Amino acid sequence: MKFIRRGTILLLSVLILPSLLYAQEKPQEQTIDEIVVESERLVKEQGKVTIKSEGLPAEVNIITKDDLEQTPYTGDYLDMLRNVPGVNIAKYTGGNYGDGISMRGFTGGAHGANTAFFVDGMPMNVMAYVHGMQDIAWLVPEMIERIEVIKGPFSALYGDFGLGGVINIITKKSESGPTVGLYGGTWGTGQGIGVFSDPSYKVTPFLVWEGYTRQGYRDNNDFERGQFFNKFTTPLGEGYLSLRAHYVARAWGDPGYISINKIKTGLISRTSAVSPYDRGDSEMADVVLNYSPKDDEQGFYGTLYYAYYGIDTGRTWDGYTQSRKDSFSNYWGWKLFYNYQPFDNLSVIVGDDLRYDQINAKEWDTIAYYNYLNTTRNQEFHYFSTGIFSQVQYKPFSFLKLLGGLRFDQFQIEVNNKLVPQNSGNCSPNLWSPKFGLVLTPYKDINIFANKGRGFRSPSEDELSPSTPAQNANYTMGLPKLDTWDVGFNALFLKRLYVAFDYYNTLYQGEPWQDPITLTYYNLGTSKRTGLEIETKIFLTKELSLYGSYSHVRARLKNPTTPDACYVPYIPADMGIIGLQFRKPWDQNNQQLSLDFYYRLLGRSPANSTATLIGSKFEQYSSRLAYRYKNWTASVDVTLTPRHYSSEIYVDVGSLYYPPLPFLEVLGGLKYRFN
Repeated sequence: MKFIRRGTILLLSVLILPSLLYAQEKPQEQTIDEIVVESERLVKEQGKVTIKSEGLPAEVNIITKDDLEQTPYTGDYLDMLRNVPGVNIAKYTGGNYGDGISMRGFTGGAHGANTAFFVDGMPMNVMAYVHGMQDIAWLVPEMIERIEVIKGPFSALYGDFGLGGVINIITKKSESGPTVGLYGGTWGTGQGIGVFSDPSYKVTPFLVWEGYTRQGYRDNNDFERGQFFNKFTTPLGEGYLSLRAHYVARAWGDPGYISINKIKTGLISRTSAVSPYDRGDSEMADVVLNYSPKDDEQGFYGTLYYAYYGIDTGRTWDGYTQSRKDSFSNYWGWKLFYNYQPFDNLSVIVGDDLRYDQINAKEWDTIAYYNYLNTTRNQEFHYFSTGIFSQVQYKPFSFLKLLGGLRFDQFQIEVNNKLVPQNSGNCSPNLWSPKFGLVLTPYKDINIFANKGRGFRSPSEDELSPSTPAQNANYTMGLPKLDTWDVGFNALFLKRLYVAFDYYNTLYQGEPWQDPITLTYYNLGTSKRTGLEIETKIFLTKELSLYGSYSHVRARLKNPTTPDACYVPYIPADMGIIGLQFRKPWDQNNQQLSLDFYYRLLGRSPANSTATLIGSKFEQYSSRLAYRYKNWTASVDVTLTPRHYSSEIYVDVGSLYYPPLPFLEVLGGLKYRFN
């Protein structure tokens, strides 16, 4: 990836070109964005027969493109999800790939592998590096139309990795006109984003080109990214056809996890890096073809995709030899379904999804990244999966909606273990996943819901075929499954106060734990999680609203093999958020002043299964102030992390280790829209 440094500079210099090509005089419309009460829309949708995610009888949060324009954002994709109720975010050390995103007590320590991620229908849980690791880190707010956060495995449309839930991201088809934005901030941060779009074209282009660079708060913490996102949409028959071609390349230094005790005793500083030779780079190229109905939810929906993903990383743990990991994968597949709605009170969905992955993964003990000592992993593996699903919604009465769904998933997995040939083999696990739910609407703007469903994940190649001769292959383990149920309600009182509550109970067979140093998987047995989530929002005036949420989870192993080793690591018991939103528009000169501020608190979390090491509480303050005048928008985003010895993630390496975060991050920017 030597080209990326020059490529980033080139991108920053050409970002403005698409906008300049379109910079022609057009009548300027003086409009004020319509203020939509999001809570009212969610309450109404849940009791309606609809294919939309918010129509599920489950706890669902929707982030719109308007929300993203107001959300505090200092250049990290995790910022777009930090204030979602019940979503646990853990920022890792190197780059911005595969950070921890988890829900409902499923740890973020697995790089987000316990939540199913999709972008425009393409699965983003990649098999390279860590099995099921999510990589949506290339996304920037300018690309996104909406983000759907579905809590729990309660939709039959989604299968593998959907234990804690699903995060489904839909990108924009167009914008009202080109924009160009330039941003700069603390720790050597610089970003340029150019967007070109014109909905008047029959084939509507939506192009986003971005360059990003950051020196970083710690030593060996530099990061660079360059990407081209190109999407074209046109009417076709009774629907819309979209073609997306995307490429992103990244390179970074990895400062690693450092000891809290050594910082406190003065042996190292918070800005220290474990090794100056730890680094990584990755690239992804993907093509996605989407088709969806034009004016009605009934009809055919289709997604075809292909992606190449490569990642090289080298990391050193304190006191250990550097480990280098190179993984390369190609995967392709589809998701096809038809939604039949003969009546307003009935929807029947029947569909199929298919995915094929071919991966090569190697690991070595190394010195200074390029000096190889010995091979610790050499695997070639293939995953083929297909899922047949159906989901029915029926509303027999005005106050009652029923949902029933069923999936059948079949896998064909083959592992060629070149380091330990006796552990090579294949397996064909499968699983039925039933879903049931109902929504009661006893009064207007009040919904009571209940669900029961099953989720699962595919087994990793390291679980099936360990890379050490001391461990035997295990091709009979099947698909680790989760059975769960929840009950809850949401309501909007007097058009001003939104309240939501949910209680859930899960039983997971096959709780994995991964040693952070050797990356070896161990089966901790069956685990149980119980929890609750509370969310509220009050609209004080048309311009000002307050919001807050609280979630609690208890995650325990039912029959631990080691006495007292009953805790599921990395899961904070409590999370809370409080915040405010303010928007003040003026008719004159298309002006608007907006402020979004929130405070986030994570409770203490165990770093191992015995809870002999427990991480402290984590606090963070985030705010965004923006002012729009005519076609110009100026913004400043600020994130404050006051606790020096706390983080969103802790690991046990004999004592507590963590990735320190800067006390202050600031990003200022200026955006211009051509129209």
